[in-house]
Amino acid sequence: MTKSKRWLSATGLGVLAAWTLAACGGGPPSLTEISETAKQSMSEASSFTYTRTDPEGVHDEDISLIEWSGQTAQDNHHVTIDAEQGSLEFLVIDESTAFLKLDPQEGAEDELFTLPGAEGQWIQAPESGLQDTLGLEDEFASTTETAFSLIDELSDEELETLDAEETELDGQEVYKYTVPATTGNNSDLYTGSETVAFYFLKETSDLIQVDATSGEKTATHAFTNLNEVELFEAPPEEEISDLQWTF
Repeated sequence: MTKSKRWLSATGLGVLAAWTLAACGGGPPSLTEISETAKQSMSEASSFTYTRTDPEGVHDEDISLIEWSGQTAQDNHHVTIDAEQGSLEFLVIDESTAFLKLDPQEGAEDELFTLPGAEGQWIQAPESGLQDTLGLEDEFASTTETAFSLIDELSDEELETLDAEETELDGQEVYKYTVPATTGNNSDLYTGSETVAFYFLKETSDLIQVDATSGEKTATHAFTNLNEVELFEAPPEEEISDLQWTF
């Protein structure tokens, strides 16, 4: 399981005006214009949910699901990871309180999933274990920046050849832009993919989904609940184990 990365970027103002002018022209905005607008929206978001679904192993054969949901300006978030040997959840309430829950698969051998008595109970992190847990805040909060890195590294020639497809995604009207994933980008967010499709809402220009495809396999990166995630609270005492965090 990997640990920290970085996210959240701030972008220049004036992007919204550029997008508005493009929209008034009657055609879809360029990928550069709409992505800059989406960056601005994400950089200002107080909270969001990021979900990576990869059941066929485009990015990682061991991890089929990663979901981060929480606040961008404070330590309060929930993380779920479904791995080959089991599932684990991190729950961070504030800078001094965090919990871990394990749900091992039958036959799991990794020591993380074989702690006796840990299954189904929250284990509170001691002060010594908080640093790595809180590092997840920066890792997932920076995904909004990493999500756009592939677009930022496209050449002018590549951008000129891109056409937006007007379609629907989950009942919402979107613009879809498909780009090659081989443009020398330095992001590992789309590792293993050959093409990457970005879906932006027509109404707001928000980025709501990215599909990373290799052959007939597709991993989905979804961005939802922008500014709508409520603060997480500590679990009930009866759900907290008296085991010591020893990982």
